[in-house]
Amino acid sequence: MAVKIPNNVDELPTSALRYVGRAVKRVEDPGLLTGRTEFIDDVSRTGMLHCAILRSPIAHARITGMDVSEAAKLPGVVAIVTGEDAARWSFPAAAVPEGWGTHCLPKDKVRFVGEPVAAVAATSRAIAEDALELIAVDYEPLEPVMDPLRAMSQGSPLVLEERGTNVMMQRLFTWGDVDAAFATADHVFSEKFRWNRLGANPIETYGCISEWNPVDHGIVVRGGFQSPSHMALGRAASFGLPSNKVRMIAHPHGGSFGGKGGVRGTDISILLSRKAGGRPVKWIEDRMEYLVAGGSQAWDRHYELSLAARADGLVTALKVKLIDDLGANGEGFGAISAAKPLAAFTGPYTIGAAQYDLTLVATNKAPASPYRGMGPPPHNFALEQMMDIAAKGLGIDAAEFRRRNFIPKDRFPYTIPSGNEYDSGDYQAVLDKALALADYETLREEQATARQQGRLVGIGVASAVEPGVFDWNAYAIVGVQGTGVPEGATVSVDILGKISIRVGFALEGQGQYTLITQLVADYFAVDMDDITVTALDTQSAPPHFGPGGSRLGVAITGAVLGACERIREKMCAVTAALMQTAPENIEFADGNFIVKGMPGAEMPMAQVAGTMLGASHLLPPGIDPRPEATYVWTAAGRTPVDEEGRAKSYLTAAQAVHVVLLEIDRETGMVEIKKYCLVDDCGTRLNPATVEGQTEGSVAQGVGAALLEEYVYDEDGQLLTSTYMDYLLPTISDVPMTEKDEVVTPSPFTPLGAKGCGEGAIHTTPAAVMCAINDALAPLGVRANEVPATPVRLWKLIQAAEDAPATV
Repeated sequence: MAVKIPNNVDELPTSALRYVGRAVKRVEDPGLLTGRTEFIDDVSRTGMLHCAILRSPIAHARITGMDVSEAAKLPGVVAIVTGEDAARWSFPAAAVPEGWGTHCLPKDKVRFVGEPVAAVAATSRAIAEDALELIAVDYEPLEPVMDPLRAMSQGSPLVLEERGTNVMMQRLFTWGDVDAAFATADHVFSEKFRWNRLGANPIETYGCISEWNPVDHGIVVRGGFQSPSHMALGRAASFGLPSNKVRMIAHPHGGSFGGKGGVRGTDISILLSRKAGGRPVKWIEDRMEYLVAGGSQAWDRHYELSLAARADGLVTALKVKLIDDLGANGEGFGAISAAKPLAAFTGPYTIGAAQYDLTLVATNKAPASPYRGMGPPPHNFALEQMMDIAAKGLGIDAAEFRRRNFIPKDRFPYTIPSGNEYDSGDYQAVLDKALALADYETLREEQATARQQGRLVGIGVASAVEPGVFDWNAYAIVGVQGTGVPEGATVSVDILGKISIRVGFALEGQGQYTLITQLVADYFAVDMDDITVTALDTQSAPPHFGPGGSRLGVAITGAVLGACERIREKMCAVTAALMQTAPENIEFADGNFIVKGMPGAEMPMAQVAGTMLGASHLLPPGIDPRPEATYVWTAAGRTPVDEEGRAKSYLTAAQAVHVVLLEIDRETGMVEIKKYCLVDDCGTRLNPATVEGQTEGSVAQGVGAALLEEYVYDEDGQLLTSTYMDYLLPTISDVPMTEKDEVVTPSPFTPLGAKGCGEGAIHTTPAAVMCAINDALAPLGVRANEVPATPVRLWKLIQAAEDAPATV
């Protein structure tokens, strides 16, 4: 029987919501606050060894020799693995695009500073690290290529020589009659932009404990996995094992933001365990390892954009040319970040035609990984700068220009040129609320006064769409296959009416266990204390993916409510038999199964569960005595990609408008954010406190992207920002207090009308800050088209403008 999942909170079987839609106390927090939550570095296994990894100090070189004999003699060393072992016992890592992966330990050539070349398992981490110093590696240095533009040229050094090129993918996508739109445009605006490499920096680095079973050649890996099932399939492929021989046990972990892949370290620890006869091997990535060669780096991009516009301010077409530097190979799946912009390519605007000229390039940098937002934040940064450039060129206020181009609320669901469908929205209402919250007209008056005083004060208005609830088809253009991303949950009621929920993902910080508890408590009209949530390993859990792509809140809501609906149907049949009536005469409300039209003829849910488990002789034929159900949810209506990459991919489209007031110090180039207002629409807010937390955190990361964070390499491929002294993260002094409000347009397609909101403000914040910076610089006649807009970059622009000779 088909399960109908409520699309609206009013459809839940309760007369009054107690938990859903409220900011309740998080069920995860007692364990975290008391130190009882077990992270991977808290775990110890009998006979456990510790891994240390020897890494290349050179960006590009042939390995001409390696001697591990002295390291092997060190007391406490149990196993050493090299590229020879990796080639013998494993396959190259899966990569996107396909064919751009390498072994976890190279046999003959290194391709970036920090690439592992050997590893040691010893009785302590200190001994393992001492052993690394005894391994002798001979290198023949090769010329590195660090600039993707040079890497594309003839005669450039090749990163993967067997590929014969550094161009990993090059393709032109055209949606609509772009040429005609530009040919007939009243105005064409073009500009180039540079987004420098940055990335995720979770408070906890990656860690795992791997155990090879020498009897059945199976693998058990414990670790801080963001997506356990995805990780398990990858390990099965890397080691040529049946998928049911790989068991991943996810532990709570301190954030991921997409940058906690840990593929190389995991595979190396598995090799060490195999060589050590199956003893467990723990590897905990240190911070420098993470910064230099972990899943820490993303979005190294060169943009060229053009807008075609009519004289009345309507934008008719968009061209985007992107050269994306993915580093040494495709193992980090960073290429999917170049595909995701198709899910919101034209932003919140009615741009009717678009073109995407995409080139993915290999260089001798660390492989690019995903990061929160998965690619659109740089795209939005460039698009919103172009909207400002066009508005200025047409003499239209930036906010008004966006209003004229917004998708009207009566045109939803709305299909954008690149094929994705936006579910719902009222973009003008969001803009109006944001402008009112910021007191926009007054800000403009204050800015005019400040400019008369010679101060560089700017106001930024930016809007972006956050695609939510991803599907694999969103990444088909870079070779990812599949449609449908399942998320399952099992809900069980015990003989006393207490409820357990089992899922396939561990705690990561976003409060999903709290959301699950809220949903089930309101559904069955029980207290939140009557519910527990448990994460299972990949061989025990229902199909799952876990957090990622702003999807889990929506997906797990569908899974949990689907399982609750199945339990309700089963319990209705049991109640009907006990009450000697037909199942269609039974309804469920406020925790009771009630005979319609017969006041007082009812049974509490706990009593029905107790009957099923303790008096099975009373059950009707065909009903098993198990008040339990599993439901696996996946987004409906997703479509295969066509020849131009178009598909219904992301299920939801949240939207936001940010208004920023800032000032640039003429003498230092320092930016001070004086006011930050935002209004967003993420559909039904199932837990407002969670949305608030996600928003605040993503504003902080957006400020970091706009002003501070950058991985800098020199021409020899050495990373110059390998510690937090050099790679600057935003502090509480850098992140402004935000003023927030909301608009709610529930999604017609999702459980309870919720939209994905986990990536949040990072889609809009960098664009909004940079719009404000360029508004501040406007009187000087210069633009900042490169992020981060560091003090030195802004100071140079200011000095250049002030030193330029006056024109007559």
